[in-house]
Amino acid sequence: MAQQTKAALHDAYAAEYDSQVLAYDCHITDLLFGLCYEYLQSGERLLDAGIGSGLSSLPFAKAGLEIHGMDFSPAMLGICRSKDFAHSLKQHDILDAPWPFPNEQFAVLVCCGVFHFVASLDKIFGEARRVLRSGGIFAFTTWAAPVQEASPGEVFQENSGDFEIYSHAPGYIEALLEKEAFKPLKVQNCYVGEDIFTCWVVKKAV
Repeated sequence: MAQQTKAALHDAYAAEYDSQVLAYDCHITDLLFGLCYEYLQSGERLLDAGIGSGLSSLPFAKAGLEIHGMDFSPAMLGICRSKDFAHSLKQHDILDAPWPFPNEQFAVLVCCGVFHFVASLDKIFGEARRVLRSGGIFAFTTWAAPVQEASPGEVFQENSGDFEIYSHAPGYIEALLEKEAFKPLKVQNCYVGEDIFTCWVVKKAV
């Protein structure tokens, strides 16, 4: 599916997104923030890649971090901008490398609720290494495919309405972390409705 079409699909539900998350009783953004908390310093720069309406980086902003975000959905960015907590927001596709940021610009990178919309994560992990400073923290989530449907391969795909949804095998993630010199710090599974997601917090090698 063309990326412009994917962006339009996300635009279509942007206005209802925050209320849907609340109705779904989803707190994965709070969990990811909590897992990162001990590594944060007020005033540090954070990039939220796939910032959407801003739910995932708002807790970090309240903790005193300087928030920068990018997303390919102009409608989502408009909602995030209206919350007035981000230092800068850019419309950019996470799969379009290089990202519009200099090398080693950020202390923290967050990708929450993003990777299950992306088949291949190789470019993203390469850009994560590039834009993070040495010792920087990369926090992200992945979706775990149901056991009875899980593929023995690296990536499992299913369709959910108009969306293609992907589950990345832990071994695939671990291989990318090793390739790009990230050290795993914390890995925690959680339920979102009946689905299981994994929260990963890793550190760029010094």
